[in-house]
Amino acid sequence: MTLKPTTLPQLHHLLHWVLRVTIACCFIGHGTWGVITKEGWLPFFRSQSIPDEIAWKLMPIIGAFDILMAILILIKPRRIIVMWMLVWALWTAILRPISGTQGTWEFWERAGNWLPPLMFLILGGAFAMKMKDWFSTYTEPALDDDKVGILHFLCRITIGLLLIGHGGFGAFVEKQMLINHFASIGLPADVAFINAVGWFEIVLGAVIIILPVLPLIWLALVWKVLTELLYVTEGGLLNIFEFIERWGDYGIPVAMIMIINYQKFQKNAAGST
Repeated sequence: MTLKPTTLPQLHHLLHWVLRVTIACCFIGHGTWGVITKEGWLPFFRSQSIPDEIAWKLMPIIGAFDILMAILILIKPRRIIVMWMLVWALWTAILRPISGTQGTWEFWERAGNWLPPLMFLILGGAFAMKMKDWFSTYTEPALDDDKVGILHFLCRITIGLLLIGHGGFGAFVEKQMLINHFASIGLPADVAFINAVGWFEIVLGAVIIILPVLPLIWLALVWKVLTELLYVTEGGLLNIFEFIERWGDYGIPVAMIMIINYQKFQKNAAGST
């Protein structure tokens, strides 16, 4: 897969598949934890007055439904399914601060979960459709430069928010999990260490929102892949599903790189005529 599309049809094709796979991976990762069941989900159910004994039974059902939605998106996307995925990803992110066990940093860190479905809907022209078109299979309308601009904006916001949110874990929350992650690869991690890492992520995220230049997007992509793999080095192979669930942290930088390269090519082509 080339990251340097030179025409709108090329860019359209690449963005379609990057977003489609990103959304599916997020739901596969999240859904797998539901099927396995996860004690960390209990506070989310409690916040909605659902007893623990019922929550344990609901988790596999919710997880299986997440995986089913991912499979359907990979087979043939329908706008209503993508809209459901947007609403569900947004709601599960909102449950973090609502439950009282996790702060608003958790919500912003999950921008890579709920903003990609919105981008996919925009790519598919969903908000200009009739009601019946939400339920039918469809062919995406041709991509134009105005829509590319919207997707560029949403990509930079997504990358910025997920970096800032994750940075808040270290800079303000001082999560023990982060210390464990870095210690798992032999780094002398302590509170001061994750404070510094957290501020690095916050600054990087803010700069990307303001000035989304290509080297910074590549830095964000490499950084997120490496740091999210620490789930596996610290918690074992099963935690690969934590890495897969956060596919938006990698897919959206890839989409941004494609958009920037396309815009750069078009600018150079216009300048040479």
